[in-house]
Amino acid sequence: MMRFPRWAPPIALLLTLAGIGVAIYLTIAHYDTGVSLVCSSKGAINCEKVTTSAQSKVFGIPVAVLGLAYFVAMLPLQLPAAWRSADPRVRWGRLGYAAAGIVFVFYLVYAEAVIIKAICLWCTSVHVLTLLLFVLTGFATALSYREGSYRDADLEDADLEDADLEDADLEDADLEDADLDDADEAEGADEAEGAER
Repeated sequence: MMRFPRWAPPIALLLTLAGIGVAIYLTIAHYDTGVSLVCSSKGAINCEKVTTSAQSKVFGIPVAVLGLAYFVAMLPLQLPAAWRSADPRVRWGRLGYAAAGIVFVFYLVYAEAVIIKAICLWCTSVHVLTLLLFVLTGFATALSYREGSYRDADLEDADLEDADLEDADLEDADLEDADLDDADEAEGADEAEGAER
């Protein structure tokens, strides 16, 4: 079983669900012409220009659908049970999948800024969610460790060292008490000897 920061699964799950929500909205807006995105359609911020551009599809698949598929596939990897899994394929698969999402986001940001020359705020929200998910997943993965691993062993060794130091302190205290008792006995013997004389 893996040990991980307790805050990681709920926050990652929340980010993933938010990503699914935004991606569903973008997918519906892509396929349903009666649904328009709540976004500016003039100037640099122009969702319509971005979502109807040639770059809004990759290999004929709408980017909104790819985004939805990404977050849906990420969902089981961000569940608490997946975080607890000691299987390295789950841990590194989650991190690798999050990294792949960031690579795709870099391409999309480049396409918006350089090729289309317009920004879609809804798309940007997906980019930000993907980035936050990657950072959180990377950070939490770096902090996680397997029960019984070297890190657990180090913690146990530290506990044993503390216990040994406490035992040593108690032994020192016992020796000091014994020395005091010996000194008291010697003093008592000297006084008795002096009284006899």
